[in-house]
Amino acid sequence: MNPAVSNLSWSALAPYLVLGGGGLLVMLVDAMLRTLRKDHLTALNVLVLLATAITVVAVDVEPGAYLSGAVSVGMFTRFFNLLLVGIGIVTTVYGSAVYARDGNFRPEFYPLVLFSVLGMMLLAAASDTLTLFLGIETMSLAVYVLAAGRPGPEGRGSEGALKYLLLGSFASAFLLMGIAMLYGYAGGTGYEAIEQARLVAERPEIYFVVGLGFMLVGFGFKVAMVPFHMWTPDVYDGAPAHITGFMATAVKAAAFAALLRFVVLVLPGLAEFWYGLLAVLAVLTMTAGNLLALVQSSIKRMLAYSSIAHAGYLLLGILAILAPGRGLTGQFSTDQMAVIEAAGSGILFYLLGYSLMNLAAFGVVSQLGRGGGEEADQIDHYRGLGVRQPGVAAVMTVAMLSLAGIPGTVGFLGKFYVFEAVIRAGLVPLAIWGVVNSLLSVYYYIRLIVVMFFRDSTEQPYDGRNWETSTLAACMAILVIILGIYPVIAHRAAALAFGTILG
Repeated sequence: MNPAVSNLSWSALAPYLVLGGGGLLVMLVDAMLRTLRKDHLTALNVLVLLATAITVVAVDVEPGAYLSGAVSVGMFTRFFNLLLVGIGIVTTVYGSAVYARDGNFRPEFYPLVLFSVLGMMLLAAASDTLTLFLGIETMSLAVYVLAAGRPGPEGRGSEGALKYLLLGSFASAFLLMGIAMLYGYAGGTGYEAIEQARLVAERPEIYFVVGLGFMLVGFGFKVAMVPFHMWTPDVYDGAPAHITGFMATAVKAAAFAALLRFVVLVLPGLAEFWYGLLAVLAVLTMTAGNLLALVQSSIKRMLAYSSIAHAGYLLLGILAILAPGRGLTGQFSTDQMAVIEAAGSGILFYLLGYSLMNLAAFGVVSQLGRGGGEEADQIDHYRGLGVRQPGVAAVMTVAMLSLAGIPGTVGFLGKFYVFEAVIRAGLVPLAIWGVVNSLLSVYYYIRLIVVMFFRDSTEQPYDGRNWETSTLAACMAILVIILGIYPVIAHRAAALAFGTILG
């Protein structure tokens, strides 16, 4: 047997095989059972995702690199695999409820969710630039189609998906060019090979510098970092709400998982060439996102710019990881390692909390649509929701308060952990700017709460009802509060997960 594909490798690949095989099974079942309703596909999708989660937890695999270093398995990948699978389950239920309400079932939705989650899981496990590219393309091709899931009379879904496809293709081209240049520099595509080549070189070659720049463009597009954010508001606005929630949570989590592993494993080189540029881009990202969100009348566009701002906060955590390595060769003191660990665990906890509060918010948006493809998009039409549907309004209120970082919610603790690590890294001005931006964002989040509870109802209020969506969204809101009050277990899991990268 090829040593690169041993029995241990098959065990490490089990979750990916289950999910990929499940996607093919869903396609086959849909082809064989020609029925109008697709309830069986909903159940099958959820079962495949649950089976994947069970495989992630149950299959005992020794942490380390597999397939000749193409993927790495450990607590880090398990953390993100479970998070991504959970988001996939919630998205499946949200989408199924919308299709049942509108009477317009889209069978392609179900396998595309599975294949996109598969690509995201590959991103979280990638320890080789080729695996990174494979994961990004597997995820992106599926999400491009999902984003066009609401053609509608205005064609916003198709327009947004086309912009996403074109800009995403350019970003992938930059990423691939960066991979090629790093291969030319290091003679290999693995993260370890790239870092070893940099350490033994007397001075970095132009291939290394330019290659890292191209890699930053590719990562920047996926995390919606300024100036690579232009696609975000149009795609979020044009896609169905359940797909928008999927992109805002799962795509961002997978992209930051890949970026985090790349930064940690190629740390000294990135610290020298990325630090200054990334600091400027982080400030621009959080500031531009918050300022543009202030003037939005569409809740989906507001949350799109909010997503950009939150990417800026998370980039501060990346900077805290890079800061201890400036000018060093990979040897860190105990205090420096503590800063890196605090920043990494803070980012993971932040992504968990961010996913919960966005899934709650987009669940409400998805539920309140009137049918016929019309979504609960305009903030002004949320007037009086606190009177008509107080439970739904309460869920949205919890989500908005958490996104604003109000104490008692997971959003506050996520920002606290990240900003604390930034201060410990000596980047106090950046932490202060992050806090200022967080305070700025309170206005547009609170504005929606005021509209729901303190404004009279309009002539066309949103009033949709669906027990599956409302129940799941309520569960997300409850978790937002629980983790905001008792974060110990989740934060400890995040710390253990990040620690497996450091070794």
